[in-house]
Amino acid sequence: MQFYKNIFTKNNLLFIAGTGWGGLGFNRGIKEYDYKHKYNEYYKTNFLYTDRIFNGFFCVLIYINPALIPFIIYKEIYRLEVNYRELDDEKNSENYYKII
Repeated sequence: MQFYKNIFTKNNLLFIAGTGWGGLGFNRGIKEYDYKHKYNEYYKTNFLYTDRIFNGFFCVLIYINPALIPFIIYKEIYRLEVNYRELDDEKNSENYYKII
């Protein structure tokens, strides 16, 4: 039991939560780029992995910004409701894939 007390220190929990939240932001950024590239007329250019990864890292910066956390939490609750209620038409809309 002593082992788990050493793992769950305040610094470790902050690191784990920050890494998970940043990973979620990276995933959302990649999905946003994929959606924009596939469906938006403005983004009908060549699909570039460097732009996709850059968009993922940019969204990590948005997700870890403390001033934007209330907006991000609202969008995550929105996505959770869409997935829970299985609203496929809403899931395929542009609003679902926007970061903010």
